[in-house]
Amino acid sequence: MQRINTGLIGFGEWVRNSYVPTLQEIDEAAVVAVSARSEDSRRAAQNMIGSDVKLYADWRDLLADDTIDAVMIAVPNALHAQVMEQAAGSGKHLFFEPPAALDSVQIDSVLSQLAACDQVIQADLELRYLPVIKMVRKLLDKGDIGEPLLAKIRLGCNWGQDGGNWRENVEEEGLFLWLGCWYLDMLDVVFAQVPQRVDVTGGHASNGRLLDYGYALLTYANERVGVFEINLVAIADTDITLHVAATKGEVIADLLTGNCRYRCKDGPWQLIEAARTWFRGDVRIDP
Repeated sequence: MQRINTGLIGFGEWVRNSYVPTLQEIDEAAVVAVSARSEDSRRAAQNMIGSDVKLYADWRDLLADDTIDAVMIAVPNALHAQVMEQAAGSGKHLFFEPPAALDSVQIDSVLSQLAACDQVIQADLELRYLPVIKMVRKLLDKGDIGEPLLAKIRLGCNWGQDGGNWRENVEEEGLFLWLGCWYLDMLDVVFAQVPQRVDVTGGHASNGRLLDYGYALLTYANERVGVFEINLVAIADTDITLHVAATKGEVIADLLTGNCRYRCKDGPWQLIEAARTWFRGDVRIDP
């Protein structure tokens, strides 16, 4: 297979801790260029990747580099629309962090340009690729628990207790553009469709204008219902669970451990061996 020459636009903590280590394990891909605004970030890229990596202070110069086949974009959210629109026209394959933009007009513009692209486009909605979510989808595809009627994804954490130590100002962009899209996406995975209507209610406790507790209610075709429960100011430990009620049974998945259990009508709970997750490595369920 031909090697994919990859350029990184942005070199913050997420790129350093996730993108680079993963790409270094893939023989078919090589990071050949990095763009970053600060000299310190460019120096860090060279230290991590090697002296041969091309360094750009301006991401536009990286997009103009014809030796690059694909780019991975992880810049501050306020820059997403500008970078994405130009990247879409570059002809390079794109991997990007949501959101596509910060308002509906910009989002429509960016998504229209991406839809017109011939190259591969991939959003980093990584939660849908967790092994435990694949288990849930497999149970649904096999018909073991029937058709999904109601799905609820819950995020409870203390990330926002007494004002969160946020790495960027997220008040203006709001909860769902900053964090919620990854969790709402899992409801789309369960129902294999996008919602027809979304209603949101919630409140503000410790994080200024940022909604830090509440619910999103999603209505899908055929009266299917999805719920996203969010509580950034929980007292207890982090809890990320998916509960699907279906026509012939139900399934509960713990995204932190990879544990998954399900039951069919009039049957006992059955445990599925936990799989590797992005949170805690390998975990097994005791019988």
